[in-house]
Amino acid sequence: MIYKEYLPAPALQDNVECYWKFIIPACQSESTKPIPHIVLPHGCCELVFIKLLAINQELIVFKGTSTSKFTVDVFPDAIYAGIRLKPGHSKWLCAAPVEELLNQRLLYPPPDWHSWQKDLIGQISAEMDIQELLNAALLDWKGEIGYQPHERINLVTNRIVSDRGKTSIIELADLACLSVRQLQRVFKRETGMSIKQFSQIKKLRHAILQLYFKQQNQNEMIVDHDYTDLSHFYKSFRNIAQYKLEDFFKYIDLIDHQQIV
Repeated sequence: MIYKEYLPAPALQDNVECYWKFIIPACQSESTKPIPHIVLPHGCCELVFIKLLAINQELIVFKGTSTSKFTVDVFPDAIYAGIRLKPGHSKWLCAAPVEELLNQRLLYPPPDWHSWQKDLIGQISAEMDIQELLNAALLDWKGEIGYQPHERINLVTNRIVSDRGKTSIIELADLACLSVRQLQRVFKRETGMSIKQFSQIKKLRHAILQLYFKQQNQNEMIVDHDYTDLSHFYKSFRNIAQYKLEDFFKYIDLIDHQQIV
């Protein structure tokens, strides 16, 4: 299995966190049975294009804000390509209320596909340049009817991402020129989750990135991410991921992560 992330064009980075591609080869036994795939929460919504080559089927799924670990069935001989949106931008690609989609998935029936979505899924292949295809498709896209970006939420989410969830709620409220209560209410309405949830998720994901992919020393990682000690980190992982850290590392050992942005 191969997984790779890509940055969107600069003009799209207010809306899009990243693109990604996940390729699952055919089984030697030619089995088409699904494989359980573990996904850590990332606090974002995603539009996912699925091409099941073995049965010649194409699907488009919108995944709501992710705040807890989830397991999905993926299939051998398949290609998955995704657009991961920044928090507060779900309505750019999905008209459904964000609060109704929390940790849920919505299958788009083919008659509801936009023309750019139809064109894109037809071009999906293992060799495709997903970055080029998605940039071309999205640079002229204005969003679903009624979509309006919330600049204050953009400021807050960008700060949380850049400092890995370390900024206090009071500092974030000052940044957004809102009271703490106002910011908490607006953030929950626009993203479907609390500021505390998003901060903890971003902190944990960055810690995992440093620990597993960058091979950072555990003690250094704990200090860098303001965990009290190793048990505090393990507890945070269990609370958010609802999974044992060792088991998660064993699973991702099976995947060739070619690029994480």
